[in-house]
Amino acid sequence: MTLASPSQMNSLTPLRIGIIGLGKIGKIHLSHLQAIPGVSIVAIAETAPIAEELEGVRYTSDYNEVVSARDIDAVVITLPHELHADPTSKALLQGKHVFLEKPIAISYDEAKCLVQCAEDCGRTLMVNMTHRFYPPLLKARELLTEGAIGDIVSVRDFYMEVINRAEFPAWFFDPQAAGGGVAMTDAIHLIDRVEWLLDEPLQTLGVHGRRIDEEIDVEDCVEFLCATASNIPVTIGSFFCFDGPKTFSDGLTIFGTKGSLSIHAWSHVTWTPYGEEPQRFEGYAAGLGVLQRSCVGHRAAIAEFVSALRENRPPASEAKAVLNAQKIVQDFYNIHPSKSFYNVAGKF
Repeated sequence: MTLASPSQMNSLTPLRIGIIGLGKIGKIHLSHLQAIPGVSIVAIAETAPIAEELEGVRYTSDYNEVVSARDIDAVVITLPHELHADPTSKALLQGKHVFLEKPIAISYDEAKCLVQCAEDCGRTLMVNMTHRFYPPLLKARELLTEGAIGDIVSVRDFYMEVINRAEFPAWFFDPQAAGGGVAMTDAIHLIDRVEWLLDEPLQTLGVHGRRIDEEIDVEDCVEFLCATASNIPVTIGSFFCFDGPKTFSDGLTIFGTKGSLSIHAWSHVTWTPYGEEPQRFEGYAAGLGVLQRSCVGHRAAIAEFVSALRENRPPASEAKAVLNAQKIVQDFYNIHPSKSFYNVAGKF
């Protein structure tokens, strides 16, 4: 069988998928793909031992066998950040579409090259920016589009992640393998979601990063002072806390001339028209735990990738739409090229 071109795909077209990397996130994507009608998992590349192999799926330790396979239409890549560039470029050049875990790469230059490669090859490169797919963020975008809060005046965003070290691989805290710390892992989501909600690129005015926990080699605290193209001030902060129960806490507040939005990605959004009672919109069914809620974004993102291919349209988080967020993070790391932080501050 030959590869299906985008124009040949539709809702009835079987989509043949290869997965590169079957760690924690890879397994999540695998389970979600298995639930989509017409999607078949053809091959999986993973260097670690596989506890239980799926019937009818080819397994290999060499991802080159997946990207070169002629019976695969698209690949899902969930490798450590420093390993994103090579399999992504090879897959695109072999005519595959790519669903890639963020970040695009560990450097802005690599990311630009991958975006250009996708365009040159006429293939889809989607980055898994899950926050675009959480129900409270989608509701907030709807309200903003309707003009519910009037003209936007100011934006404040933060995200705190409690991490149990034992649940994360060593590369996650390695400045070379991960490309950095909390800025690359979490703050990039906040930058992207603000740009997406406001439909404007951000530029950085100042930044401050810290490494509080001496047992890691990357920053675990970062604050960005930004502005949109229309000069709206935006403050973004992202933090790791260690050795507590795995959880998340976030808050995005958008102030407008007619009201405000308070958005919590894993909970709800509150719309407060000035002078009126707040209106709260729940994002999830009662009883759904925070980790289950986090999977909602992954499931919706992979479904969007499949739908975009079948409908021959750009996906919601196409790589070129995420490129500026990568640049902002990279500008932060350029202040301190070693990516090993105690206290780092800079102005742009």
